[in-house]
Amino acid sequence: MSTSWHKYELVDGSDDPEDIPLVAVNEKPVRRICKCHPSVLDELGEKGKLQVSHPRFGPFYREDESEVSGKKEAWEKVLEKSGDKNRTIENYLFATRRIEKRARASYADAGRVLHNLTESQFRWMMIEDGCFFLQLALFILGVSSKQLGYPDNHIIFGKKKKKEDVNRWIEAILFVGNQIPLVVLNEFMKQSFFQKILNQVNSETPSQLPKRILYELLVLPAREHVTNQTVTSPKPRGEEQQPTDLLHALHSFMLDPGRSLSNLNPDEADTGDVDLGDSGGVHGTKDLTLSASELNKKGIRFRKVKEVGCTEISFTDYFIFARLYLPVFTIGDDTELVFKSLKHYEESQQQGKSKREVRSYLQFMNDLICTYEDVKLLAKKGIIKADNPYHKEKLPTILSNLAGQDKHTTPNLHLLRIQLRDYNIAPWERFKLLAILLFILTLIQTVFAVLAYFRPSHQK
Repeated sequence: MSTSWHKYELVDGSDDPEDIPLVAVNEKPVRRICKCHPSVLDELGEKGKLQVSHPRFGPFYREDESEVSGKKEAWEKVLEKSGDKNRTIENYLFATRRIEKRARASYADAGRVLHNLTESQFRWMMIEDGCFFLQLALFILGVSSKQLGYPDNHIIFGKKKKKEDVNRWIEAILFVGNQIPLVVLNEFMKQSFFQKILNQVNSETPSQLPKRILYELLVLPAREHVTNQTVTSPKPRGEEQQPTDLLHALHSFMLDPGRSLSNLNPDEADTGDVDLGDSGGVHGTKDLTLSASELNKKGIRFRKVKEVGCTEISFTDYFIFARLYLPVFTIGDDTELVFKSLKHYEESQQQGKSKREVRSYLQFMNDLICTYEDVKLLAKKGIIKADNPYHKEKLPTILSNLAGQDKHTTPNLHLLRIQLRDYNIAPWERFKLLAILLFILTLIQTVFAVLAYFRPSHQK
């Protein structure tokens, strides 16, 4: 379809809907991007909120954005490296226009922030914020400043950027409500500037979870697009079920590591919650959960079930064989940040306490791991994995900080706590199975002895 620049100028009401294919939006996504809940902000305090040095993405936190954000420069770099500037502007406006309804529906606009944005303002916000976001993401994934088109001494993308700077960007990317809809990012990754950079990204999936999310949700779909050449498709494959944003994908992945990050099923409805009460302080639920060392003394043994994830914790009791199955808990530099972001995401989504799987999991692990002896016991079973010994030593403190004052748990973990508390290992239980087997063997031996005694007389 031939196009001309005037059809895409950002003037409200100037676009002809029949000239540009739109992605239909029949209903709002189950999980929408929303501002961090006030109760979460109160818990975070000033140090936990977005700082001046944190970049802002999207409409919710722009009022106190630093003047030196890098967004306009990032967009100018896209124009500079893409060739024909007018054609590049046209392409980005076209891409934004066709998914605008879906992008707007991705935000929970409780404060009517989006309502006050004109079409022009919203589209340029998506373009400038999205291009800056993607350049930061690619830089985090190892693309150099030269490959992005910046000088080595650039204030943001320079060679001398410290690890703390990269961590600050990851903090901003994972802050609740500070996201760009994934449908926008995926559209921009199809444009020539980002397509040229794809080959500079390492083909191996990163081990760090934030980088893995960026890689699998941004890089892999863009590479698949190159292979399949789906640029003319008005609705890319799997778009209807893709996660709303990166935090949505990260949360869904932690609940179900086997699920594809780029193709998520709709979230199930809420089913109520279980309140454990507020008595007993931070560890008020310890009457229902013993530490790993205490459970081990009771005869309960530990087995790992998955490499990552928060769910599928289970307990089995077959006579003297009692097993608690746990997913692997990997502790590294970004572990606390990831789980804090997921916990705040669950609270801000306001979906009911029984849907807060991550928060319940953190409380359970906090009760299970109280001392370094608990860490060593679970590490021996492969359930705790750490980048270095320091992380293992700090794990009880990290879990205590993550769990906080939470006293709610999901129904399945509440039942499991009761099973662990009520597990009985009286001495006779340890030998119950052995006694039964011995009785059966003795009975069989007696039967054969009787048959052997009577067989000769029968033959005569």
